[in-house]
Amino acid sequence: MRGILLAILLTAATSFAAEPEFGVIFGRATESQETDVVRLTYRRPVESQRWWVPTHMQYAAGLWRVPDFEGRTRRFDFSATPVWRAERRWGYVEGGIGAYFLSHTINNDTNRLPSSFQFGSHIGAGVRFGERGQHTVGIALQHLSNAGIKQPNGGIDFYLLTASIRLP
Repeated sequence: MRGILLAILLTAATSFAAEPEFGVIFGRATESQETDVVRLTYRRPVESQRWWVPTHMQYAAGLWRVPDFEGRTRRFDFSATPVWRAERRWGYVEGGIGAYFLSHTINNDTNRLPSSFQFGSHIGAGVRFGERGQHTVGIALQHLSNAGIKQPNGGIDFYLLTASIRLP
């Protein structure tokens, strides 16, 4: 796990550009009132004029509360997600797909994530406010699954509430 975290941090160091953002994400599973996640995020713009290159790289560390047949209720995740964001005066619309590493697999009546490696995709929108437009609040839908690497691949969906502050 330390090697994975080190690789994420090294990747973050190579994607530095102007105006990083720090944020927090609160999530609730769409099919379970007992599954929640809180993530701290760090996001950097990616300098490119090509449409297929992501506009941002997001790195996150999260804490889950999720029931499990084995009795564990806490999970941790680390993720790296390329994000394509369309910025407007009023806010943004975005989508992303990235890699997630869970501290433990998940196995309960509602969700089965049989591998620690997961893919995550999300779509969302938010508003920008503040003197320089440096604050954002948004909503998103997220899906995590292992893309069939290991069965059963039930996946999990989240409603997300996001907030961030852009640094000068």
